[in-house]
Amino acid sequence: MSSMRKASAVGVLAAAALICGGAFAATTVPVPANIQADITKTSTDVQTLHDTIVADAAKIQSDVQSLTGSTNRSQIVSTLTADASQLASDRQSANATIKADWQQLQTDWTAAHAAGQTQGQIAPLVKAMVSANTSLRQDLQQAVQSARQAVEGLKASLKAQAASQSPNVGAKTTVTPVTPVTPVTPAAAATPAAVAGLAAG
Repeated sequence: MSSMRKASAVGVLAAAALICGGAFAATTVPVPANIQADITKTSTDVQTLHDTIVADAAKIQSDVQSLTGSTNRSQIVSTLTADASQLASDRQSANATIKADWQQLQTDWTAAHAAGQTQGQIAPLVKAMVSANTSLRQDLQQAVQSARQAVEGLKASLKAQAASQSPNVGAKTTVTPVTPVTPVTPAAAATPAAVAGLAAG
């Protein structure tokens, strides 16, 4: 999903929460237990994504530091390739889980609304969750960016090392780049139309 669509989804969800905020303040209708569980699970899984990817990024930086100055190019390539693969795998797995979480929340929210169990008490909770998830996403992206910069620095040092050697000794080394991470948050997984349909909740 493009950044524009993500921003649109977040904006629609925030608007829905604000519209329902007054009703939430005036009602004592409890949040359905399954929806509260959905929100809790989604928040937990987003936190897990954050912690896992930040740890992966930290390992990349640590490995870059330990490999800096090494002349064992095959070790450099194999180590950083394994690190990048682990980060990509963790991202894919966690994003799939979070997308499923959000779809379940949408399903339960729609059912609760159809059953007359919503009076504006749900949207503010989802808004708060999205806000917290956005902060985690920014922190995660910063960690990955730092890891990418570390890898680029190592690549530059390898090029300089190769340039100082004879053509027969300096072999070209390709280091697997760290790809940008775009985690799927509840807002990012939703479409504006889907969220707008739940605005009465």
